[in-house]
Amino acid sequence: MRLRTILAPMSIAALALLAPSPAFADAGGNPPIDSSASASHRINGAAVSSLPEDQRRLSVEGKLGSDGVADGRLSFTHQSPSGLSHFTARVTCLEFHDGRTEVSGTITKGETAAGVILDGKMVAFTLDTEGAQNFSLPQIGPGAANCGGGRDETVPVTQAGFHVR
Repeated sequence: MRLRTILAPMSIAALALLAPSPAFADAGGNPPIDSSASASHRINGAAVSSLPEDQRRLSVEGKLGSDGVADGRLSFTHQSPSGLSHFTARVTCLEFHDGRTEVSGTITKGETAAGVILDGKMVAFTLDTEGAQNFSLPQIGPGAANCGGGRDETVPVTQAGFHVR
């Protein structure tokens, strides 16, 4: 009986060594999905950041399928002294990392306060979804590809928020 108790943990350790490592890309060259993503496959919600000079609203509805493909939509509005910037986008990438979510996609319709058309450009945000919530300012253009996350500057969520499941 005692021998079986000792061998069982060693057998499990041996199997763990033989299992494929999650640190490597799959056969298709896709990067691994963060281990916390297995527990959280959806994000939804709308968050408002009201500051004295401006107001930002980010709405995200997205899911990460069991095949690793992200789908959903997001919208962003920024009302500032210089005017209104707004866009909608189709979500193409979601990554979940211990209370932080990176979401990126392709803008389907949008324009800046200066009149620059954003249609077809990549966009990415980083969302802090646990504790005091924040979201980054959007990264727009080539730097937004591959779920790289938003800009370093963040704004606090002052109303509503995001939910990860």
